Order: sequence, then structure tokens, then C-alpha cells
Amino acid sequence: MGSKSASTLLDVVKSYNASDVMEFTAKKRALAHDKKRNFNRAVQAESPPSSVIVIDSMMTPLEAATLLWENNVMGAPVYDAKAKTYVGMFDARDILSCVTAAHREFIQMGGHHKPGEDTVLPHDVELHHKKQSELMAKALQHIKIDFHPPAPGAITVSYLAARNHMVKSHTKDDSLYDICRELMGRHKHRVPITDSSSGETVCTGILSQSGLVSFIASKCPPGSLDERMADAGLPFRKEIVKIADDASASSAFELLDSKRLSGIAVVDEDGRLIGNTSARDIKNAVMDAGRTGMDVDILSYLAHVRQSQVVKDDKYPSCHVREDSTVGHVVNLLAKTGFHRVFVVDDDMRPVGVVSFADVINFFLKEGMTNGA
Repeated sequence: MGSKSASTLLDVVKSYNASDVMEFTAKKRALAHDKKRNFNRAVQAESPPSSVIVIDSMMTPLEAATLLWENNVMGAPVYDAKAKTYVGMFDARDILSCVTAAHREFIQMGGHHKPGEDTVLPHDVELHHKKQSELMAKALQHIKIDFHPPAPGAITVSYLAARNHMVKSHTKDDSLYDICRELMGRHKHRVPITDSSSGETVCTGILSQSGLVSFIASKCPPGSLDERMADAGLPFRKEIVKIADDASASSAFELLDSKRLSGIAVVDEDGRLIGNTSARDIKNAVMDAGRTGMDVDILSYLAHVRQSQVVKDDKYPSCHVREDSTVGHVVNLLAKTGFHRVFVVDDDMRPVGVVSFADVINFFLKEGMTNGA
């Protein structure tokens, strides 16, 4: 017998289409904008953010990333107006490669990775030397993330986007079931919604894993997802990408970049979960522009850049659930926080697994069908 929770989730995706999620997301964005406007008079005159973000291929990576952050989204299609085609998806995580490259360049200009070596630590550079922020600024300039092509050596948005091939597009009338099937694969986070009625293919929206899970959670009847994860068959025991709390910020970001992740677990010397990184931290690291030394430990670094970049609606909620948590608790936590994954911990707070948006989608598509839904 299959899972009741999976059947409930599957029933939802079979009952709605892409336009329902787009309308739901637009309303959420409008409410978030109104909330932000109530806290900040500087945005009183601003219009609500556009529901469709398309990046011009002539933008610099920093401009593209800033556009995503301003609209609280993680990725968007890149359009080449000259070729009249979409070249791929730009992901805010792409900018992380630029940050780690800048730090490596910085190390070559006077810092080092480990205490005790002959050269001084970046945050201990002597006053008659260039300050760390100046070195990092020079490094960021060196890799040209804010240079418009055809500047020699400039990293282009098109180059970064071409690494993230666009998933097959859908129309607003397509079933969420078909769209979820597109998102089952690894590194498939978003589906473009297009309209060709004018004779030219135009992107009218983007459905992300996070947006889908948030919408689905809102449509599940109370108590319909009350099975425990293990009983329902929601897999969570898998390899956990983690880093020690005394590891440097640069090491953490290098790990994130190599794994193409936005979130990893931070554990203490006893292996207990004491923190995590998120996509917001990538934004904070770039906006910090090297003012905070990346050779300090990851938790100190996160505390500093989160405080320096804080805004009223930024939250850093708990990212973990217990082994006996229900499917509903996991789904709702993902939906509310917007984190791409939550860690599963035992009674001693040691991480034993992780559940991502993709895990939830694969769970109800596979388990739900087993139950004959």
C-alpha cells in the first residue's frame, strides 16, 4: 500500500496547472512588497516587482545577480536580443564562483589560508599595506564580474548561463503533474513558461521548485500529510554535505561552489548541527565586497555579513527537523523558509539526513503512483 501523504500531494498537482501557481506566486510577491513598503519608506513609490525576470545577455554577472536579489529570486532566463534566443538560465549561485576566484586572487596578493605560515593573515595585513577590502575589490575587478563585454577577459552572463541549459518550456495551461516530471532530475530547479501566440516565443513566467512546493502545501487539506517521513517512504537518509564550525568562510564557499549547492550543514566538534548556509549568504558575501575577512571561521563570517546586510524581511530560521517529523512538517518548513533543503537530526542534534525540494517532488510522483492515485 502506498503513502497517503504522497497521494494527497499527487492529487494536488493533477488538479492545477501552471497559471494557478503563477497567480499564487504573484499574489505572494505583491504581499511581500507591501510588507516591505510598510517597514521602509524608501520603497513607498516603488512598483511591485515584476512577476517575470528576464536577464539581458549584455548585463554583467554582478548586474544580473543584483537584479535577481532585488526581486527575491534565485534564477532567470538570459535573452540574447541580437540572436533573438534564450541562451540558458543564470543562477545566482553562479556568482559564487566569482567570489571564490576573487578570494584565491586575494590570497596571491598577500594573504594565506592557514595560520602559522610566513605570510600574514588577510585581516592582519599591516597598515602600510593595502587593506583587505581594497585587495578584494582589486580581485573582483581582476575577474571582471562587473565589466561589460567586450572588455578583455570579462566573464559574461551568456557564458555562465550556457552552463545551465534551460529545461523544456511549458505553457500556462500545462498540468503541474507534467511540470513536476520535468523537475525530477538533478540540477533542474526551474521550468520556463512561454507563450508563442505572437509568432515569437516569449517567456511569461518561471516555475521554481520552491514556488511549486509552496503552492502545493497551501492546497493540502489539514491533517492530510500527518504521516511520519519513514512511514510515508520519504527518503532522507543520504550523504550530508557539511563543514566544521572552525573551518574558514573561504573553505565553506569553495565547498558550496564545488558541489553546486546553496546550503550546507555547519557542525561542531561533536558533529552536532549548529548552523547552515543558505542562498542569502551568497548574496551577502558578494554585497560585502571583501570587507569581512574570508579566513575567519564560517559562523563568525556569517554573523557579520548577515548583520551588515540585514533588512526587515530577512529571516534565518531553523533549518532542521527530527527523524520522526511528519511529511507535512517538512513540506511546510520548506515552503515557509524558502530553503532548498532541510536537515534531519537525531535526538543529539547530529544530522542523519536531508530533504530537498527535489526529494519531495520525486517522493509524491513515485510513491503516489504506487498507491494508484
